[in-house]
Amino acid sequence: MENWESLNIRTEILNALKLKNFTNPTEIQAQSIPPAINSQRDILGAAETGSGKTLAFAIPILNGILEARSNVEQISEVSDIDSDSDSDLGSENFSEPEVLEELDENGLGCVAVVNLPSDKVVNTSKKLWAVILAPTRELAMQIKKHIEDVAIYTGIKVAAIVGGLSIEKQERLLKRGPEIVVATPGRLWELAQKNESHLMQLNKVNYFVIDEADRMVGAKHFPELHLMLEKINVKRNNKRQNFVFSATLTMVHTPPHRTKIKKKKNVMKNLTMEDKLKNLIQLIGMKNPHVVNLTTANCVTSSVQEMQVYCSVIEKDGYLFYFLKRHPGRTLVFCNSITCVKRLAKVLSFLKLNPLPIHSNMIQKQRLKNLDKFRANDHGLLLATDVASRGLDIVGVNHVIHYDVPRTAEIYVHRSGRTARAFNTGMSLLICTPDKKSLYLNVLKTLNKERELPKFEVVLREIRIFLAGVKLAQEVTALDEKAKKETAATNWFNKAANEMDILLDEDELPRGMGTSDLKKHNKLINAKRKQLDIILSTIK
Repeated sequence: MENWESLNIRTEILNALKLKNFTNPTEIQAQSIPPAINSQRDILGAAETGSGKTLAFAIPILNGILEARSNVEQISEVSDIDSDSDSDLGSENFSEPEVLEELDENGLGCVAVVNLPSDKVVNTSKKLWAVILAPTRELAMQIKKHIEDVAIYTGIKVAAIVGGLSIEKQERLLKRGPEIVVATPGRLWELAQKNESHLMQLNKVNYFVIDEADRMVGAKHFPELHLMLEKINVKRNNKRQNFVFSATLTMVHTPPHRTKIKKKKNVMKNLTMEDKLKNLIQLIGMKNPHVVNLTTANCVTSSVQEMQVYCSVIEKDGYLFYFLKRHPGRTLVFCNSITCVKRLAKVLSFLKLNPLPIHSNMIQKQRLKNLDKFRANDHGLLLATDVASRGLDIVGVNHVIHYDVPRTAEIYVHRSGRTARAFNTGMSLLICTPDKKSLYLNVLKTLNKERELPKFEVVLREIRIFLAGVKLAQEVTALDEKAKKETAATNWFNKAANEMDILLDEDELPRGMGTSDLKKHNKLINAKRKQLDIILSTIK
């Protein structure tokens, strides 16, 4: 642990790092932790995905809280010695100190020594030391777990405040007074607007972190973050230490054509890396930050094998199926929309691949359940929108597939970063169709790639059987959806008729309704499924 000890980290944290077998700091940790701890500098860090950015800000925060606690204990000890000395001067001048404990409606309070000067009153109510913001619920939960791993010997409590879970339960978590709160902006702002007592300290926190900062401050998806920044920066807190991290913090790209049209009356200036960082520093209120930039021009770690396959739109599912069967392993498939994830999940289910979907319209409990199933299965298949593209640390993801071409280079980098983590290798495959070729080329241009990605080779005589199987699966999916709609419509119609005491014969129902029609439909589905089973049995 010598390399950690040289970073001036407290023993409690070192012991936790040793327990987790983190024997050496990563480069981003080695360059960020010393200026953060020794000089209390704000840190603005950019490093590849999977490089250990979470501990780069978590360790200085935990270390700072422990140091502050230690200082308070030392002052308290000195006060006790002074009190003992004063008692020797005579009981007529000094009475026995009376200790009162007062609690507010939240069960929090302070212990006050009544006959001591006000500067010796010791406040034991829980202080909110740090707020850490992340763009997704899953990332916030992951950050919480990583911090708890290294805080195991500190007694410091961490709470995750995210959407999709019971707000009442999270209010109860905050009433326990956690020193560190990890949150998504929307839910944190919602609770702050309700004047939750623990969050009334937001503008007095000692540590403020924004993870995946370019996504957080640059998108319209997080208006609450800007409102929160306005609130905590109303009165300048010079004691606050800020940490800003992302894998694509220094990446800039040409604005979309529609943006140029809107601003055609003005001179359009491409944003430079320096402009981007300067705007970020001003927005967050950072003071003389220490910049750690470890990103390369490509931003994708060299341990990721990047490839592409070119096909027509109607062949996309077939090529995806081909890859999944020919390259077994833990695979994460990214789509640009929730609709696409839902459709693919149904098609791949009929192909017996057991996909696990995850998107923002799912309840949080199911999202976390599917992530756990994916982690536990060496051949798991996760279908996701970009809620899973940033920060999630899932060890052993063998392949990342961009089913849809990502809209920006930043998204491509973060998606690809879900594989080849913790010194492992992995593959990133992009499926490109003719209508998305220009978007694909723009991504390459932003990544400073002079040529297209290497081509993923497909055996043409084999792909035909995969395309045939997928076509049948698509037909079964469409028929199944139609059957479900017709069943729901029939049930609704019969219920309405029963409520009005109307008796209907089978032939009086609208076309497509009724038991006989549904039986015909299900018979057709079963026939198609048998054909599909025959094809699947020939694919090894």
